[in-house]
Amino acid sequence: MTRETRVNRIWKTAVATVALLGANFPAAGGATGDTGAIAGITAAPGVAYTVFATNLSGPRGLLANQDGSLSVAEETAGRVVRITSAGRIVQIAGGLKGPHDLESDAHGNLYVAETGRNRIAQITPNGVVRSYIDGLNAPVDLAFNPQGELLVCEFSGERVIAFKSPTDKRIVISGFRPHGLAFHQSGATIVNDITGSRVVRVSPNGKVDVIAAKVELPIGVVIGPSGDLYVTARDAGQLLRITLSGSRTILLHGLKTPRDPVFDAKGALFVAESDAGRILKVTGRF
Repeated sequence: MTRETRVNRIWKTAVATVALLGANFPAAGGATGDTGAIAGITAAPGVAYTVFATNLSGPRGLLANQDGSLSVAEETAGRVVRITSAGRIVQIAGGLKGPHDLESDAHGNLYVAETGRNRIAQITPNGVVRSYIDGLNAPVDLAFNPQGELLVCEFSGERVIAFKSPTDKRIVISGFRPHGLAFHQSGATIVNDITGSRVVRVSPNGKVDVIAAKVELPIGVVIGPSGDLYVTARDAGQLLRITLSGSRTILLHGLKTPRDPVFDAKGALFVAESDAGRILKVTGRF
């Protein structure tokens, strides 16, 4: 069967009519290199996107791996998968409860913010899942800082905690619901503050400065090659580029619950659309 015939068959048997605006329909259940416009999504000049993977179950917590693959937490399915550079989807672990975010270490261990069990789970290279840090209050994001501490956004606990080990910890900041972490070369920690609808910078001495205000439910933040911030505003359906001086550009608009942007080693930007069950690969001058 030719690719064109396969696309036509999917189109004819679809339950709902989708306005494609000239785009090719993404291959079911896997990665795709299809380009074109998706109904409802608009892109800024100089920004392009493709559907990298589709038919996922609540994708979020994207992690770009050195081998070119992308690890993904499927919140609804309760599993973690890896999407290879060739487009193959491989399950890493299942039976998780509300996995939100992923991080890895130099030994090949994968760490999962398992919100539904109030813990950070560790997945060993041979696939064993075990508790790493228990007793948290709705952990939603995690990332290793340059000093090797594992920082965790405790959503319901309204704080960011830095763990030197599972039992050695310190409070980085508290007083709002955090949902996204990034580390600037200056030593500052960038944090999304959902309570205040803003993105803030926390200096090593604890001083807090507001970078951007009135960001509609910011979930996920990453620093690009330019040094600018890339933030997904979930309620606005936007992917934003925000400079450290606070100016912003809407790169994509009309996304369905966008979350957790991440760059790969080649400078491509990926963003999850949880309600659409897909991941977009975004290109441009970042």
